[in-house]
Order: sequence, then C-alpha cells, then structure tokens
Amino acid sequence: MKPTMKQILEALLAMPYYRNHQASSGAVHNIKKHEDAVKGILIKHGLSEVDDHSTKGFRKKRDLWLQDASKCDMKDGTFISQPCGTHDSPDFIVKVGGRLEFLECKSVKGASKAPMYNSGIPKGEYIYVFTAERYDKTTIYFGRDVCPPEDYELMQKLIREHHALDEKYNKQFINQSGIRHYTRPMIKHVGGFDYFTNSSRTQIEEGVLNAV
Repeated sequence: MKPTMKQILEALLAMPYYRNHQASSGAVHNIKKHEDAVKGILIKHGLSEVDDHSTKGFRKKRDLWLQDASKCDMKDGTFISQPCGTHDSPDFIVKVGGRLEFLECKSVKGASKAPMYNSGIPKGEYIYVFTAERYDKTTIYFGRDVCPPEDYELMQKLIREHHALDEKYNKQFINQSGIRHYTRPMIKHVGGFDYFTNSSRTQIEEGVLNAV
C-alpha cells in the first residue's frame, strides 16, 4: 500500500530535534543534519529521489508549479532535494498521491523558540518542518499560518522600497572603487513567540494534515 502525504507528515511530527548541520538526537554518526533526517523519512516511506534538475534554471519551474501543480512533470512517489540550491527554498518538492508539496526545513538550537527566515519571507503554500532543541520536538505549519497573504505582500513592498532607496543613493556615490550599499532583508520573530506552546499549535498542525 502506497504511503499518503498525511502519513509522511505524521512521521515528521514524531521526529526529535535535529540541528541543521549536526545531529543531536543520539544518531550523530548516521544523520548529520535536519534535512538528512527528513530525507530519510521520505525514503523510508518508499519515495524515490529524482536528481535530474538544473539548479540554475529551476526557480522558474518552481514558481510555475506553485501557481499550477498540473504543470509538474514529476512522477508520483518521487521527490527532489534542494531543487533551487542550498541557499534557496524549498528543501524538498514531493509528489505523493498526485499532490505536489513543498517542504522547507527549519531548526533552532539552544533556547530559541521560533525559526529565523533570513531573507526568505515564509511562502504561504510551503509546509514548514520546524524542530527545536529546547523542546526536542517537531511541528509543521503552512507559511500562511505565520505570515498571512496580506503581510506577505506588505513585506514584498517593503523590500522593493528598500531596494529602490539603495538605487537612489548608489547613483550619488562618487567613489570609483565600486563600493555600493545593498539592503539585505532579514525576516525574524520579535516578542518571544513560541511555535510549540502557542494555543493554536494543534489546530495548525491538524490544518496541514487535513489539507494534504
């Protein structure tokens, strides 16, 4: 019997903490990072990795698939690991039961309670798999659960305005060495929001499971 995406996500929810670059769950020599642990679960559930993508040109395909999953030419029961490279999302594109899912792995060590998103605004359609050393647990959520569409568009506007400001001032610099200013987006939580103890956690997790 073929596994369902719900079964895979339930297995991910049962995972202990894994650091992004080092295992911290008693399997140090077998699994080196969070992404490897997630990949291991995909393979354990019978999925096959596809490695015929071109990282350089895959972003357009990713965006097309996000808009219209019917355009995806992946075979059912397969996944692609880091299709857009190590510095761009998602970490996995998975096709199970005719459905296309985008998985992004997040991991924090120490006392941290919420992930850093760095320059990437949480994408509404992505399923985030977040593990924290503080709780030695994993939770899942859609990007839209933490960043509603309205906030996503507002952040995009903010980034565009900052880049326009960069361009305005960079044109005024007179140095010949080529030194210019670049505003790098940094998306993070403030105020101590906790992904594991917040009252909506169970509802959010069930929402993801029901959606797939």
